[in-house]
Amino acid sequence: MARPSNSILDAFRKPDFNVAAFVRDATGQGQDRTLRLSQQLQDCASSLEEDLRREIAACHEELLQCAGSVSELDGQLGEAGGIVESLKASVARVRGDVLGPFREVKRKVELLERMQAVNVLIRKLLRFLFDARKLRTQMDGTTKDFSKAAHTLHELELVLQESNLEKVEVLRAEVLWIRETGARIRRQSEDDLRTGVRQGNQIGLSVALQVFFSLECLWPQLKKLLAELLDEVKQAPLPAGASFSQSLEVNLQVLVAQTQRVHALDELVKSKVDPLTHKSFTSVLEAENITSLTAFFWSEAVALFKTKIGKVCQDRAFKKTLVTDCPKVMQSLVAATERLMLRGKGQVIKGQQREELYRSADEIRNEFLGESIRRITDPVEMMLPERLLSSLTATGERSTLGGDSTSSVSDELPTMHDVRRYVQLLMAEVERAQACPDLLLKEVVRAVRSGLLFFATRLEQVVDSSCVELNCFEPARSDGTLRLRAPLPMPSAGHARNARLYGIAHHTLGALKDLIPAKFQSMVVTEQVQTTLKQTQAAVITPMISSLQRALLGSYARLEACSGSAASPDGSPDLLAAAQALTHINKYFFSLFGAGQLQGQIKDLSSFSVRCFLSQVCLVKPCELPQRTSLAKDMQVVESLLSSLDSDFQSRIRYEAGVFKEFRKLLCAQQVESLDFDELTNVLPLHLLLTYLVHQLSQDIPRLPEFMGVTDQQYLEETLLPLWDDDPKQVQSFKASVANLADKHSLDPTESTFTAFIISQTG
Repeated sequence: MARPSNSILDAFRKPDFNVAAFVRDATGQGQDRTLRLSQQLQDCASSLEEDLRREIAACHEELLQCAGSVSELDGQLGEAGGIVESLKASVARVRGDVLGPFREVKRKVELLERMQAVNVLIRKLLRFLFDARKLRTQMDGTTKDFSKAAHTLHELELVLQESNLEKVEVLRAEVLWIRETGARIRRQSEDDLRTGVRQGNQIGLSVALQVFFSLECLWPQLKKLLAELLDEVKQAPLPAGASFSQSLEVNLQVLVAQTQRVHALDELVKSKVDPLTHKSFTSVLEAENITSLTAFFWSEAVALFKTKIGKVCQDRAFKKTLVTDCPKVMQSLVAATERLMLRGKGQVIKGQQREELYRSADEIRNEFLGESIRRITDPVEMMLPERLLSSLTATGERSTLGGDSTSSVSDELPTMHDVRRYVQLLMAEVERAQACPDLLLKEVVRAVRSGLLFFATRLEQVVDSSCVELNCFEPARSDGTLRLRAPLPMPSAGHARNARLYGIAHHTLGALKDLIPAKFQSMVVTEQVQTTLKQTQAAVITPMISSLQRALLGSYARLEACSGSAASPDGSPDLLAAAQALTHINKYFFSLFGAGQLQGQIKDLSSFSVRCFLSQVCLVKPCELPQRTSLAKDMQVVESLLSSLDSDFQSRIRYEAGVFKEFRKLLCAQQVESLDFDELTNVLPLHLLLTYLVHQLSQDIPRLPEFMGVTDQQYLEETLLPLWDDDPKQVQSFKASVANLADKHSLDPTESTFTAFIISQTG
């Protein structure tokens, strides 16, 4: 017969099997383990019975053959049945020993839970009744303390929310009273909050804020209050028409008043801290991403105001009037923001928030600035139209395709009256916008400057560059002599036009200085504007002056060659040619310009002429009596040349005229040694006197240009002319070069008085 493989049966079959120990081990492993073990024992018993039946059925033949052993088999079956019955009894005993105590423990635990729930309920009920009595005490007194009552009320409402005390019959009246009290506290606090904000009652506001903070509904109540204030801003009418200005002031007054109220509330909220939790009231706002009640309200209020402005702008007929009155509108906005200033406490709103209000009128402001720019640039288009510019060639000459003569260009140029009227128009634009320095004036002034630059640029485009240089001399000869053209050129229509353009730029600068008030001078007449207008003048006059300066330099360079016994009785031929050309130019070309317009340029040319001439005379060596006589005649030519340019040149170039007069005395002196050189330095520049005296030395002493290894022209332009400006570094360098010359050639101060003077001044 096959053995069962179950480990439990194997344990039961062991000779030393201990039932008590088996039961103790089984019950010590818990209820679930005991139940599983009991079930396994039943399964093993059933399996054993089945195995016995199969074994018996399999051994039927053998049993028949062993019929004699039936009694023995019956005995074995009886033993097996006894074992099974014993096993069943053990299992039943195990169940009784394990499940009975477990059920008892479970019953007691459930009873304990119910007792604990009752205990908690009793505690809540006691706390509820205590808080209810406390709330009645706080609300029934003559002076109701809503801030403390709100804290008590909040705890009662939490208890009611967490439990079902309303179902308790004896508490229904109490719960109903608590509900009514809560509604009354909220209603009274809302009224206190609303009244406190409008009347500035800090005590009422403080109590109301504490109530809502304790009830954990501070932000919803503040949001509701802000909505009411915003609704008042929204209800203020802003119609298009004659009453717009008055309505605008009313709207801004409402906006400012409401903002000031919200700011006062905001400051109070920021200062409040709950005395129980020590939690700041602002933490409630920060949890809602609200950094400032004022900023939040201002943003919403400005959005409403911008919507109103947008609706007004939809009326096209009135919008033109609104754009015209833009300075008044912007001034009203600025005045509104200025009213939001607290004395000694900073600003109610910040700069960024002020910009939000200003941007609400951007549509009006942008159109106003556009109209202003148009009013500034359109006159330039009329005075110097595009068709005029397109009819000119790259050099500024009238294109032959245009069909008009060159002279007609000058006829189309603006008159002095036009220029003055244009400057007055610019000033009118500035004055129109001066009511709003930051919002309008800066932009308008920038547009005015741009208009002036635009005007100057167009003026320069009309300049006839083919007529800016004066060709009075024949091409340069190999010997360097100057020869006048025959006949001398006469002014063309291009010269007249350029002179006219120069006058326009000149009068524009004058009109700007005369008509622009002093307070706007620095803003309008900037360095850039002046430089651009002067560039137009320079484009006309600079090439003419430069050609004259070159001619004078060329004629002065030949003074030494033309001086001496063979000199012309009237002066140097080249200098006479330059003087004749200059007289012709002054008579026919410079006369095209208005009176006094070239005063500065002629003054500079006269000064340049004197300085170059005297510097060149100092380089003449030898400079004996014949040479000095010839140079004296040349000085008369230069003097007549200066008189032809400006009859009052001696007062115009007072310094150079004084030097010129004193130098004549030096040149005409019979003996240089007899002069008082210290007295001469009171009038003559030291470098000029030293140069002249150095070239009075003996012939074995080289001239300064030769000693420095440069040409006369280089020495004149790079050394002598800059020395007239009295630059200390250049003067010191010049003295050093003269000292080197004296040292190299061992000049003796005892030889002559002027040698001693040279050494004393350079040593």
